[in-house]
Amino acid sequence: MPMWNPWRGCRKCSEGCRYCYIHKGDARRGVDTSQIVRTSDFDKPVRQLKKGGYKMKPGLVYLGFSTDFLIEEADQWRGACWSMIKERSDCSFLFLTQK
Repeated sequence: MPMWNPWRGCRKCSEGCRYCYIHKGDARRGVDTSQIVRTSDFDKPVRQLKKGGYKMKPGLVYLGFSTDFLIEEADQWRGACWSMIKERSDCSFLFLTQK
């Protein structure tokens, strides 16, 4: 199951966030979930193999499972992500959102 987390972090916006796996998992790892930061995997879907082709296999890709993909703090990065998603028409991207 390919997973792509172009950024990480989130903020609690409702009572339901109390049960969110992102906050609980980050707390166990000592990560400050309130910091929305771009990850080193930002361009993961379009990374190329030395002999050509994509490193990420085609198919279903779980997107942003360490954040809310539509969080406003990531607005400046989302356009580039939409471009990579468009380029990878051989993949289906699944993401969850608070919205």
